[in-house]
Amino acid sequence: MKIRTRLTLYFTFLVMAIVLAGSAVTYLSVYQYNEKVFYERLYGKAITTAQRRLEMEEVDSALLARIDKYQRDILVDENITVYDSTDHDIYTNNDTIYYKEYKALFDNIRAKKYIHYTEGRYKIIAFTYNVNGNHFIISAGAIDKRGNEILRQLGITLTLILITSGILALFIGWFFVGKSLSPISAITDKVNTISPIEHSERLSPLTEKDEIAELIVTFNRLFDKLEDAFSQQKSFMANISHELNNPLAKIKSQIEVGLMHDRSTEFYKKNLESVLEDVDDLTELIQGLMKFSKLAYGPYMARTALRIDELLFDIRDTILAEHPDYNISINLPFMPTDNNQLLVQANRQLLITAIKNIADNACKFSTDKSAVISLLFDNKAVLISIADNGPGISPTELPRIFDIFYRSPGLQSVKGYGIGLSLSHKILKAHQFDIEVVSEV
Repeated sequence: MKIRTRLTLYFTFLVMAIVLAGSAVTYLSVYQYNEKVFYERLYGKAITTAQRRLEMEEVDSALLARIDKYQRDILVDENITVYDSTDHDIYTNNDTIYYKEYKALFDNIRAKKYIHYTEGRYKIIAFTYNVNGNHFIISAGAIDKRGNEILRQLGITLTLILITSGILALFIGWFFVGKSLSPISAITDKVNTISPIEHSERLSPLTEKDEIAELIVTFNRLFDKLEDAFSQQKSFMANISHELNNPLAKIKSQIEVGLMHDRSTEFYKKNLESVLEDVDDLTELIQGLMKFSKLAYGPYMARTALRIDELLFDIRDTILAEHPDYNISINLPFMPTDNNQLLVQANRQLLITAIKNIADNACKFSTDKSAVISLLFDNKAVLISIADNGPGISPTELPRIFDIFYRSPGLQSVKGYGIGLSLSHKILKAHQFDIEVVSEV
């Protein structure tokens, strides 16, 4: 079911519920008022009859019955009966109608002095009446035809109002909901036609500051992220194709050269060593890319408490074992008295990879193959500083050094693929660690 239909039905049901509640209150109020007026009218007629019958001795029962018969305000099927102290009727103005009589009823009337109740279509009142020490019970009942007709007509009118309100609410709701949702329809049509990634198209913003305007802003932000991701993907694929092609081309050319003519054993040995070196480079590249892709699951990394000083010494030893010509010194100017300040929550292997890549780069591009790793503490923060004596990075290149496959044009002669720093940056960001670069040419 579409939103327009659903909202229209909600609005219609709401209007009908309000009208129904109002109708119920109106009907109940009129019903109670009619009943109150009718019982008061019965009581008035019963009192008049009691006075004539019990207090006017010169008026006998036959004359009183005739007077009651020709009254103009006689109610439908009216019956007024007077009972003496022994519960026997001594007068009735309509001997064709009888109500149920039983001792419990009379006891209840004498106990409460006044009651009203219904019997079938009849509404009846009964009360005690005392004259000269004699105790009587007066009972009066009739059919409230006029009140019933008023309630019937009122019920029909309220039902028509309810049905009319529902139909009007349906059409009015459909119109206004459609008008309110028209910008969303326009957004849907626009999204189906624009090319936010290929042509950088965006949805036109609205002047109104409502939820739909916020939706447009959200869409445009999403398009920005998609375009950025698509650009990165294209750049990634172009770079990886280039980087993979170089070692594969070298391997292929060396194999082709070896197959052209019969060669000496020494030549084949050197040729295979060169191919193995290219295969190692290719393996290193693929492993770096695999590590890079796995960081998409950064929020789900297993983390443990690590002593950062011990980790730095392990990293230094690993790098020096791989590159004996490198020189790495670790500077610990201040060690906290609380060893807990040395602990960081991180994934051990990934953090080693991140710091190792940066330290390895520092040595690789430094003129003396040296780097200094310093461990500092600022309140509850741990700061690792890695400094080298390299040629420096120009301000124009500085923002791009963490881009995957990016390498400075002036350093193409140094072996590498431009993955290390990008991988380190991504690992540190996955840990929510900050990284900053300061450099001068």
